[in-house]
Amino acid sequence: MLVAWAACAQTNDVRLTPTERATWAHLNQRAAGAQPSHALWFNDGRGLVGWLLGETNGVVRWAAPFGADGRWLMEFERAELSHAEALNLKPPAVNYCDVVFQQEFPELRLLRAPPYTLLTDDSPQAAERYLGVLQILHTNFVARFGALTEGLGLPDHVQVLLFTAEPEFRAYQKRLLGRRPNVMGFYRPAQQRLIVFDQRYGAGMDEILARLAWQSEKMQVKAPTDEAAANIRLALLGEACGMLRHAEEGNQRVMRHEGAHQLFHASGILVEGATPGWLAEGLALWCEPRQPGALNYEPADRVKVALEEGRLIPLDALLGRRDRTDRGFYDGEREVALAYAEAWSVVRLLMRPAFQEKFFAYLKYLRRLDAAADIRRTPPVALLCRFLGMAPQDLEARWKQSIARLPFEPE
Repeated sequence: MLVAWAACAQTNDVRLTPTERATWAHLNQRAAGAQPSHALWFNDGRGLVGWLLGETNGVVRWAAPFGADGRWLMEFERAELSHAEALNLKPPAVNYCDVVFQQEFPELRLLRAPPYTLLTDDSPQAAERYLGVLQILHTNFVARFGALTEGLGLPDHVQVLLFTAEPEFRAYQKRLLGRRPNVMGFYRPAQQRLIVFDQRYGAGMDEILARLAWQSEKMQVKAPTDEAAANIRLALLGEACGMLRHAEEGNQRVMRHEGAHQLFHASGILVEGATPGWLAEGLALWCEPRQPGALNYEPADRVKVALEEGRLIPLDALLGRRDRTDRGFYDGEREVALAYAEAWSVVRLLMRPAFQEKFFAYLKYLRRLDAAADIRRTPPVALLCRFLGMAPQDLEARWKQSIARLPFEPE
């Protein structure tokens, strides 16, 4: 797996076909063209990056970045400017995996923002926004888990496929996952690829927005005054914007959750087929908030209610669960939502200062080839407790205490 990533970085060492070389040249040209050429400095100290287009009659013509690879044309009076500075920035390198990725989906637009390569038919503004979400996730991931990648290293790029057409997304999902329940995003270790559907373009969203527009027009016709009609229009416009904002927040949560799966596996911290389901999903849920490790309200509420009602899945059952199919952790079970919430709560406990160093030692042990036999024959709770230096019953008691204190458990 890691060898494949290394090969992607050595494009010059790969013998390209004529078609591949043409694609590579095109992608490199686009990457270079999207790189700002100058910084423009104003007399008051402000700066602006973009492209210097020229000067005429004391006016400087300028283009600023707009969206992922668009430009916004503008003019400035020469008198308000200090100077322009050439940046000489090196564009993001395009590698062989980018070439193959683009050729697999020639109708989509490829954007390179290391360590991510994004293919999408979404708007440039949306593409830039989602790349920003992923880059922040990557930065936080390196800060919190970088020590676990020693000797493995993070790949110089990871692939993201963002659809706006739901039929195409569902067809791709079915091809890779079979008859799994519909989701809004998923990660496939075999392709090392994150696949997401932009929920703002879902059929349900189209129907909601159309109904709001129809309702707005109907109510405006009956409004007694123009002012009342304008207020109705603004109120329903606000409701529509709220629906789109909710979908946007959903997109970002999916990207952080599935993107965390991608980074944990691409970096070699977790190994596909050898990582317990509770651990993979617990870590992904821990990374799901805007700030990894922040309170994740939905699983927190679910697991606390389960504790109060006396229906928690016991820790040995949760950690010892071995799915016999590739359908995922607890998939198809009535307790699946609670199992995910409990996995998050266990990881949240283990990431606290009192446990983190020992937890990281446990994660390193799970990927050791010479430990495979020991891992198979040792009960999962006993193996974790060996590294934590505590008895299983003590861990369960500490876990339940941490749940009881939600959402205000102290450090």
